[in-house]
Amino acid sequence: MLGAAARFVLTGGAATLVHLAVAIMLIRLGVAPLIGNSAAFATAFMVSFWGHHLFTFAGHGVDAQNSLSRFAIVAVLGFIANESGLALLLKLATTPAELALLFSTLLAAVFTFFLSRYWAFKPDPSPTP
Repeated sequence: MLGAAARFVLTGGAATLVHLAVAIMLIRLGVAPLIGNSAAFATAFMVSFWGHHLFTFAGHGVDAQNSLSRFAIVAVLGFIANESGLALLLKLATTPAELALLFSTLLAAVFTFFLSRYWAFKPDPSPTP
């Protein structure tokens, strides 16, 4: 059986590929990188949530509504990290927008894994009688 980190990589990888494909397509169509990245985030969000809820952290015991609200917070924080990193790289580096996007997205994925595993999909402690 795959560990949570391996399942996260598979699910997150699928969501990240959706994110990058949409963002790169929009950038190449002339959309500003930060706007394209925002649209890509919105597109990949549900792929990520349902993949993590049903596969990565399957059996976590947290209902979809509760984990969705937690995951939305995690995803928004990850997006802020991604968008901030992208903006910084675009301003300070001479790397192509696509490479800056890849780097900022991968860093945000690591951040998102830990928040997802240890908060968004962490079961609430059972009340003691």
